[in-house]
Amino acid sequence: MARRFYFDPPRRRPKPKAGADLKSLLVRCPSTSKLTDTGRTIEQKRWPAAKMVPQKFTCAHCGAVHSWTKADVVLGRLVS
Repeated sequence: MARRFYFDPPRRRPKPKAGADLKSLLVRCPSTSKLTDTGRTIEQKRWPAAKMVPQKFTCAHCGAVHSWTKADVVLGRLVS
């Protein structure tokens, strides 16, 4: 006798894409020394050749506006 589901069967999680090794750009707050996400991502293999102009963001830790360059960035893994 076949059983019927009264709910949706469990869904499988999608497999991560093989080619996209995305990293998030993190910057350390000069006041608190905590890492803050800039909201930007980049493929890890493109990072060495990337050229960036100085940018600004409002820090989530201290509330101040900080300026950052490529030298200030720490690549972090994306959290899904």
